[in-house]
Amino acid sequence: MLAYNKEKLENGLLVSEAKELYKMKFISKAQLAEIATQLPLLQSNGNLLVRIGFFLLGCFLFSSVMGSIMLLFAPLMDNNYKAMVYFYALIGLIGTELLAAKNYHKHGLDDAFILSMQGAFYGAVGLSLEDSLPVFIMMMVVGLVCCIRYVHTLSALISCIGLVGLLFDLITEQHLMDTMFLPFVGFLLAIGIYVVYRKLHSNPKYNLYGNALRVTKVFSLVLGYFSLNYMVVRELSQSLMGITVAEGGDIPLAFLFYGFTFLIPLFFIWYSVYTKDRMMLIVGILTLGYSFFTIRYYHQLLPLEIALLLGGLVLFSVVFAAIRVLKHKETGVTFQPDRSSDSNLLVNAQALILSTQADVKPMAPENKMPFGGGGFSGGGAGETF
Repeated sequence: MLAYNKEKLENGLLVSEAKELYKMKFISKAQLAEIATQLPLLQSNGNLLVRIGFFLLGCFLFSSVMGSIMLLFAPLMDNNYKAMVYFYALIGLIGTELLAAKNYHKHGLDDAFILSMQGAFYGAVGLSLEDSLPVFIMMMVVGLVCCIRYVHTLSALISCIGLVGLLFDLITEQHLMDTMFLPFVGFLLAIGIYVVYRKLHSNPKYNLYGNALRVTKVFSLVLGYFSLNYMVVRELSQSLMGITVAEGGDIPLAFLFYGFTFLIPLFFIWYSVYTKDRMMLIVGILTLGYSFFTIRYYHQLLPLEIALLLGGLVLFSVVFAAIRVLKHKETGVTFQPDRSSDSNLLVNAQALILSTQADVKPMAPENKMPFGGGGFSGGGAGETF
């Protein structure tokens, strides 16, 4: 099923781990270079900007091919644009397979052809069937296949979006169940995706798909939060169920969604600290900020300047308490420097602070020509005759 040599993919993971060890000062630069030169690798770009540049170049190449084909074969196809879009998808598939055969992986060119191929195929399905449900099904299936075959991270995200779109379409358009259950079904779907992530992440067989699994994890966390977010539920209730919220009124079960709007981010933050999960901690902090925005969007309890002042005071109190609790801890969440970061600036800053705080007394200069006592230069008479 894999389009690449599995040994070379695993070698790429080993080199990535070696780079992390080099950053943490466990191995030297010579050892890192030796590891990178001895292992056969795929052609990839570690520089994100260079990869984006090759991605844009690949998109330009794909569009050029499509324009040439349209000029040559449009009269032969009697301007059948639906068939031509399928043909574009076929060209993208051929280009993707050729790049995979040339060992291009995470290079930029392969990303352009994989995504262009999928976009052309989804567009062709939508034009030919004129329905969103088959498009979501194809996104879920083709995205998953591309993720597995080409070890492509964004394809995992496309597959997750297709799954959520399929569920949304079945409930809202196909009337599989009442629309009022949509938030809870979305939340249960997020839990299911997260459980699948945990099972696959704990299995060493799927180490090649580490980035795709991390994207799936973040997607499940974000989906779980926004499924029960008060703003999302209220706006969907007004647009899908035709509920009109009068002034001073609210949506059904509003208290429940108010609670989940804050409880889910707080749970993310607590669980991330408990399990030392940095990614979940970031998601929890961002969603908690959006929760405050959600409530303030509908309820102006305080003027903006007063709310900012109180928020600053609360934030200062929380940070001060965290400093007092974590100041002397050496394990878990601590103030100790991370070995994976460059601590030269921290060391220099510590040396500067110590030099400024040290109590240095000036030394009295030694006088080699004392005066008085009847010595040289007649500075005065001593106590002896």
